[in-house]
Amino acid sequence: MPNGETTAERYRRLAAECLDVAHNFPLDDTRDALLQMAHVWQRLGDQYDDATPPFSRSAAEQPAMQQQQQVQPDDDKKE
Repeated sequence: MPNGETTAERYRRLAAECLDVAHNFPLDDTRDALLQMAHVWQRLGDQYDDATPPFSRSAAEQPAMQQQQQVQPDDDKKE
């Protein structure tokens, strides 16, 4: 992605490009399609921001790992 932009930033840039291009067309189906595309790109950018956890978490924020204890057979006890 250019200039290290995030995926959400890329989606928003594409939305802005659709809006810029749409204003070069008369009010017709082409312009409507470009405006719809801009709306979708913007929504994808918003959803991506909301759904993506941050990549750099400190050790204190890491989820705790749990270990399970397994029952071992007791070889010392024989009948």
